[in-house]
Amino acid sequence: MKAIVIGGSGQIGGWLLRHLADRGSDAVGTFATVAYPGLYPLKASDREAAASWLRQQAPDVVFYPAGFTWVDGCEHDPATARASNLEEPLNLARVTADIGGRFVYFSTDYVFRGVNGPDSEESPPDPPNVYGTAKLDAERAIAGELGDRALIVRTSWVYGPERQGKNFAYQVIRRLIAGEPVMVPSDQRSSPSYGPDVALAAIRLVEDGHSGLFHVAGPEVLSRPDFARAIAKGFGFDLEPIGSKPTAELGQGAPRPLQGGLLTPRLDAVLPGLMRPVSTSIDDFLRRLNHDDGWNDPRVISSA
Repeated sequence: MKAIVIGGSGQIGGWLLRHLADRGSDAVGTFATVAYPGLYPLKASDREAAASWLRQQAPDVVFYPAGFTWVDGCEHDPATARASNLEEPLNLARVTADIGGRFVYFSTDYVFRGVNGPDSEESPPDPPNVYGTAKLDAERAIAGELGDRALIVRTSWVYGPERQGKNFAYQVIRRLIAGEPVMVPSDQRSSPSYGPDVALAAIRLVEDGHSGLFHVAGPEVLSRPDFARAIAKGFGFDLEPIGSKPTAELGQGAPRPLQGGLLTPRLDAVLPGLMRPVSTSIDDFLRRLNHDDGWNDPRVISSA
């Protein structure tokens, strides 16, 4: 299988490339702003150039975990949110379909308002913010144009080892190391999803010929405080610095789902047990950091 990963420097993109290589696939990753060795510089915003390059590559499958994922930034800049999360991936999805390939688009639990979650693939979406709206519009546009050549993967609260070190687990660990308080929303609940598992699930779904919409998320629904405490405990830190306040008191720029999370009936039917719970995942997280697999280690204080 020849695969292209648009956004290979990101959290899910990095794991897609690692797993694809381990499984013997011919995989090429791209980056837009954060360069790593072996990645090809590609700006999806340069739509003609990106389309031309993709045609030359002639992949069997394109994975698209890239996009503008800063939720508050999307709220303040809806044009960029729509371009990065809808128009640019749709451009490359069309090219992929033209050359006979399959397209995997990564979406979010933020397509749901988060009032009665967790939600399944059958739950009616109702995005609470600009980010979720752009993602939902992309899901519908890509699925509508590509049909069974499209796989839509919704996930939530992704964490685990990564090269840039930006996810929630890194934020918690670094603040604890610095002796700073960790303040998280008391009233947000969702499904923590281990990045290596999310990437592997997407690849396995492609290998097995699946298409359509799949929720790919961890098996537990936790509150942000419980998730933060699980991370701290797993890494051997005191839980005392972890505090919480209601979302309304934290001044976040975009509305968030509160009672969120993703149910995974379709994934469980075809790949049962693939998504690991938080405690097991954190053990794996530490093991990978300790083996120095090239991931950013949040326990190491940079001198920069």
